[in-house]
Amino acid sequence: MAVNFNGGDKMKAALEKLSQKVRSGATLQAGYLEGATYPDGTPVAQVAAWDEFGTKTAAPRPFMRNTVAAHSGQWGAALGAALKQTDYDAKKSLNVVGMVIEGQIRDEISALNEPANAPLTNLLKDRFPMGGYTKDDFLQAVHDLENGATAPEGKPLVWSGRLRQDVSHEVKDGFDGD
Repeated sequence: MAVNFNGGDKMKAALEKLSQKVRSGATLQAGYLEGATYPDGTPVAQVAAWDEFGTKTAAPRPFMRNTVAAHSGQWGAALGAALKQTDYDAKKSLNVVGMVIEGQIRDEISALNEPANAPLTNLLKDRFPMGGYTKDDFLQAVHDLENGATAPEGKPLVWSGRLRQDVSHEVKDGFDGD
């Protein structure tokens, strides 16, 4: 079967124009960016890693991995749609996808319910709803817990709101490794 194309020069010019737009490329980073910190200077990315993978005293709460598992299969189609909407502008398209991913991460933080907080965490959240407790406050809470103090069960990953609030994205020129 023979295939014929008409308008070869116009098609070639259009493909070259498209190639130039996409060739410049861009890189999307979504999650916790450098510079986001809690009031005491602790990087939000560090707290997110502790929550994601757990510590010696806290179970993992994999909100980032859950986001990737649940949604990454949709990101390619979202990028394709964004490219069409932005006349194939890579930076604008990745910015659109970055906003989508931000929302998905925030939704996962809000949805995660397991594992439950430790009783000490619930007591500290109850006493210090915005965080900011001292070492002495911590030790007092441990003492009070040992003596029967209780607090309402709090939601995992939700305390001061900073972890959810500071989810962000950025689009940089070029490709990773450039």
